[in-house]
Amino acid sequence: MVLALLSKAFSSSTIVVLLTCAICTYLLDAYNRVGSRKLPHPPGPRGYPYVGLIDVPLKKPWFTYIEWGKRYGTDLLHYTRFGRHYLIINSYEAAKDLLEKDAQFTSDRSLSSLDVKIGWSRLFALAPYSPKWRSGRKLFNQNFRADATPQFHPAEIQCIREFASELATSKLPLLDQVATVSQKLMFKALYGVDISTNQDPAAKTAREAIHGLETIMMPGLDAFKFSPLHYLFPSLRPESSNAKVQREVAENTFESPWGMMMTALGSDPNYDPHSSLIPNLISKASPDDSETLDAIKTMGGTAIAAAADTTMSAIATFFLAMSLYPDVQAKAQKELDTVIGAGKLPTFDDRKSLPYIEAVYREVMRWHPAIPMGLPHATTADLIYKGYYIPKGTIIFANIWAMTHSPTTFKDPDAFMPERHLPQKDGKFESINSILAYGFGRRICVGRWMADDTIWFTIATVLATTKISKLPNVDVENYFTDISFW
Repeated sequence: MVLALLSKAFSSSTIVVLLTCAICTYLLDAYNRVGSRKLPHPPGPRGYPYVGLIDVPLKKPWFTYIEWGKRYGTDLLHYTRFGRHYLIINSYEAAKDLLEKDAQFTSDRSLSSLDVKIGWSRLFALAPYSPKWRSGRKLFNQNFRADATPQFHPAEIQCIREFASELATSKLPLLDQVATVSQKLMFKALYGVDISTNQDPAAKTAREAIHGLETIMMPGLDAFKFSPLHYLFPSLRPESSNAKVQREVAENTFESPWGMMMTALGSDPNYDPHSSLIPNLISKASPDDSETLDAIKTMGGTAIAAAADTTMSAIATFFLAMSLYPDVQAKAQKELDTVIGAGKLPTFDDRKSLPYIEAVYREVMRWHPAIPMGLPHATTADLIYKGYYIPKGTIIFANIWAMTHSPTTFKDPDAFMPERHLPQKDGKFESINSILAYGFGRRICVGRWMADDTIWFTIATVLATTKISKLPNVDVENYFTDISFW
């Protein structure tokens, strides 16, 4: 009966391919299980024989994985899909063990051949674990480490203060204002060029790049692209119109801001190449050193794309929180008035004197992490963890939402409570490496120190200048909760 139905939809050769893939998947899994002495995989939904799990949660999957964890009584969830193994980590302990202590085996990325041909592997955050990636990380660390980020302060101060002063009068919707400042300061700090809004072509490309990567960042959604069967679907072929559009977006993510910078270098007499990161770096590189120039271009494009999503989301979360928790807003504004004076603007030097503002920032990062499932890790070797077998090539997702909303770690986790982050003993906050939204291990966000400065300074500046509940013509709660970026 099944074969009869298949024959109506597929040719006989297609059926052969389907059966061959199913048999290969079964034999490969059987071989791996023998090699692991038949240790079990972590608990989770079994799905169908050979095919695996069909009904993968797609809408806010972090909630589903929390429920599955309760159902199966585990902080590790495993399932297969089209021959791919997926591991969902719901606890901080397991994430630390697997993604940090075992980082040498869990720091790879996994992109399909289609995504590689499109060009997504060029984004540093998605590049495979390799000598080239380590070289790129070294370049990132040199220019975005904690003691290097003050070079970005002038651009951050200019763009964020301008944003705060225009909040109540701008004709742009609030979310577009947030997206604009997130992008504007990155183009200014990295390339020394100006954009007017988030709808400028180069800025829009960065957002399109993030949208193009949604299937990579959703557990199980990209599994079919790894199967030989994906060639049966024209839209998943490298020559398809969809792939061509994505390839153009991927290329423009790097080329558009670079082109704007080169135009300014050649035609703007007021352009200062030493006031921003990328032109300053290329001025020190040999014009014939194509490898170094390409690495610099890759770093710049990756940073622009990352800010288009994560920084924007964090700032938007802040506005949502302040509209829902006016008592928190009032307490934060009282601290600002007391420490720096009413009507005065904060500076980066004030940060250590504003512990409640710091706590608000850290609660923003906990309450609604920008990428609730994090970016996927991939294993490069078979692993055994707590008696469970994790095969080589397993795709690992850390359910950051589950960790930041664990009732055993955070009292009343759905409430916005900055007080939970205030230091208890020596008055010092933990390193920002403890902020789970920035990721784990060798794949922790390399731009976290700049993001940390940007988000904190935006929060402090807006609170010093604006009562968010009085923003005109904006129903902040509905505006954010009705859209889909959470």
